[in-house]
Amino acid sequence: MTQVRHRDALARAAAAIGETIAALDETRGLELAAVDAREALDALGEIVGAVTTDDILDSIFSRFCIGK
Repeated sequence: MTQVRHRDALARAAAAIGETIAALDETRGLELAAVDAREALDALGEIVGAVTTDDILDSIFSRFCIGK
């Protein structure tokens, strides 16, 4: 990886995968493992250009004034 942003995303994905494995090994619960797995997928999505839920929400709320 030549871009710092990609290296950072890969490092975050690797850490999240490690946490996923640890959660499964330690029987912390599938819910916690799923959260860690989602973090890994989101980090990898940054590299390939996947659109995340946060991206969609940011786009929606940046255009509308809610609560006035």
